Amino acid sequence: MKQHFVETSNHRRFIAGVSAVENRGSPEACIQLLTGSPGTGKSCTVDNWGAKRDAIYLEGIPGMSLSFIRDYLADQTNVYARGKFAQYQGMVDHFRRSRQPIILDEAQHGLPNKAECIEYLRRIAEQANVILVLVCHTSEKHRFSEDRLAHIATRVSDVTELKPASIEDCAIYLGDLCEVRVDAGIAQLVFEQSRGRYRLMSNAGRTLEAIGNKMGLTELTASDIKGIRLCEDAMKALKKGA
Repeated sequence: MKQHFVETSNHRRFIAGVSAVENRGSPEACIQLLTGSPGTGKSCTVDNWGAKRDAIYLEGIPGMSLSFIRDYLADQTNVYARGKFAQYQGMVDHFRRSRQPIILDEAQHGLPNKAECIEYLRRIAEQANVILVLVCHTSEKHRFSEDRLAHIATRVSDVTELKPASIEDCAIYLGDLCEVRVDAGIAQLVFEQSRGRYRLMSNAGRTLEAIGNKMGLTELTASDIKGIRLCEDAMKALKKGA
């Protein structure tokens, strides 16, 4: 499988959300909340955009504290200062100059203690007039709307939810990344077996490449793979009674 990024409908959803935040009316509403179920391409989408924009990427971890996020941000920006206020001012100055967006993946880990970690990043982003992208699973999205976190929720300009791939997305994905050409019948089969989850679509692509290599073919049709399971959804095996 090739490794470049494929611009699917989810990419367009995300870019539309970024545009909504960057063209907001209220300066303090600098947050985009990016959500989606596992396998919908959240990390891949935000990584691609972040690389193009030279964004500062942070990954939330369980139990992280305000001191942790300060040190993490300092490590990623190489901005250090004596004293907490001086460091905060140094961060604001850095982002004003660099115009780098800030990305916090697994952002739900920043919610404890009245979301003090997210609030620290939000204040820097607001003062520097840059966008803060918070990334989390759809199952965690509701936590950002709790009353005690109104200081965060009211500063979210856009909530972007990534969706499972459509049949059109699947065809584009395989056409761009799979090393063997496939027909519409195979794209339909991969779509059905993967349920539009990009991780499984990638596995299917590798399986198709192995089949093509074994058969000495550079192009496959649905008749070539009749009865073959192209990707396996392990989640089904984890369900009770499976």
